[in-house]
Amino acid sequence: MAVKLGELLIEQGKITAGQLEEALKYQVIFGGKLGTNLLEMGFLEEEDIARILSKKLGVPFMESASHFASIPEEVIALIPRELAVKHQVVPVKLENRKLSLAMLDPSDLKAIDELSFRTGFIIRPMVTPEVRLLGALEKYYQVQRTARYIQIIRDRIPPAPSPPSRSGPQVRPVAKAPTPQRPLPKPAAPHPTPPPQVWPDADVVDGLEEVDILDEVLPLQEEEPCTLDSISSRLSESSDREDIADGIAEYIGQEFPRGALFMIRGGNAFGWKAMMDGEEIARFDEFQIPLDEPSVLKTVAETGSNFLGPVPRTPFNSMMLQEFGGRMPETALLLPLFMMGRVVGILYIDGDSSGIRARIGDLQRLIAKAIMAFEILILKKKILTL
Repeated sequence: MAVKLGELLIEQGKITAGQLEEALKYQVIFGGKLGTNLLEMGFLEEEDIARILSKKLGVPFMESASHFASIPEEVIALIPRELAVKHQVVPVKLENRKLSLAMLDPSDLKAIDELSFRTGFIIRPMVTPEVRLLGALEKYYQVQRTARYIQIIRDRIPPAPSPPSRSGPQVRPVAKAPTPQRPLPKPAAPHPTPPPQVWPDADVVDGLEEVDILDEVLPLQEEEPCTLDSISSRLSESSDREDIADGIAEYIGQEFPRGALFMIRGGNAFGWKAMMDGEEIARFDEFQIPLDEPSVLKTVAETGSNFLGPVPRTPFNSMMLQEFGGRMPETALLLPLFMMGRVVGILYIDGDSSGIRARIGDLQRLIAKAIMAFEILILKKKILTL
């Protein structure tokens, strides 16, 4: 967005320069819009961000989330799903050929021009917080939100009061571990046995022209292995958090049977990237467990110390292992990614004990380099923002 939200918020006295700097670090590490990070950190309310952007851009803002509650189907149909996803917009109402559109970036003139051309209406952009807009995209266009944005909304909506008990003492239900949302992966089908190779008779061979097979076959180009040095170079050139995660995932996917990166935020562990048998695990970013129940992730997040050994059998450890196929590893290694005075991420590796123990030093260096890569991105962000 062309408008520097941080500067506007400081000018209006909504946040301090120190809070902005902390939010920029948070944004680099966890991603998302600056306003979302300020909201998640408790520095602002949704309306604070929307009002300031509305005033600066000269466009109205949606004063209440209730505007998203019941948008008519015929209004939603005015913006095809592909355009809603591409430009992060949701139509709100149509009046006199003017289509009011909640937009993630209401200053995007190219998007406004395209939407006006495609719909035939005059576009009236409206400011709305990112978390509310993503909720509306999920409701009306089935664009699934990540657990992070669901959690932000949940934290800011008080639960409905329980009806009073008619008689007898109240009994508090016992919390149960949530059941995994995805089934265990099916074992791979066995490879078919190739048919036996049949050689022609000698008479047939004599009638053929001799060909040097080695001269006709091009040599195979072997991919260079991913080394700690090559990953170091890649991390130093990272342009965002995803580049850092991809570099780490490539390395651990090559070196270990299973590995993953978790982000630690708001009392929860969130999946980020995971590898199993050299392949990335799909939809791992949907994984989430709380850190108020026993698990190896809770232990590392709270102590900031390494974990090496068998994974204890607890409900939430079982949930985590099911993301990797469900089998219990011989040994697991968890290393904390420590920034901003706390654990913000955890690297998980498992495999045979001797192999992991021999590589602890390399993995510790990998984590140290990842932290430096984040710090470089934070400095770049400060240069462009402060």
